[in-house]
Amino acid sequence: MHIEFIDLLRCPNAHEDSWLVAAFYRMDSRVVVEGKLGCPVCGAEFFIRDGVAEFHETHDPSKGSTVGAETDATVIAALLNLARPGMLALLAGEWARDADAVSQLTGARMIAINSPSRARDSDAVAEIHAGSPVPLAAHSLDGVALDATHATPALLADAARLLRPRGRLLVRGQARLSEAFHELARDSEQVVAEYIGELVSLRR
Repeated sequence: MHIEFIDLLRCPNAHEDSWLVAAFYRMDSRVVVEGKLGCPVCGAEFFIRDGVAEFHETHDPSKGSTVGAETDATVIAALLNLARPGMLALLAGEWARDADAVSQLTGARMIAINSPSRARDSDAVAEIHAGSPVPLAAHSLDGVALDATHATPALLADAARLLRPRGRLLVRGQARLSEAFHELARDSEQVVAEYIGELVSLRR
């Protein structure tokens, strides 16, 4: 994991948002190969092993969805509207296989969550093993892509927390989205939506 991604990480436990304190044990240039992340609020500890930030111990790549596993970096980039270099997107599960290709195509930075295969360690792609909530800062992402395995109610709700206004959500399967999203397109395989923010009731 490149050192610049560390500032985006947050403790997934239920308390106020907090940066994580990092200790680096082994680095390759600016890529953290081995290290420890500590939460100053609750004291929880998480580890970076072989370049991967691990926020749970149960990740099993063999459990990923195989339905529609063949994706294309151009399609992902277009559906997430990754039109400017430096944008930041999260790809989960099967979508995460294409994190490196999407990054090279668009110049965007990518976070690969629970990828069935290893991403290339670089300054543009970070790999994380995590559940819900995703251990990232609120409203830090321009795009989120969830495969069928990760399109759970909890992660769909978390996508609304993570996306910036007008950020794109790509979901494999027939997901039901909250009012925080404006649905742009849907077919039998996937849904594309835009985050519009939580609705606020105005009262006199």
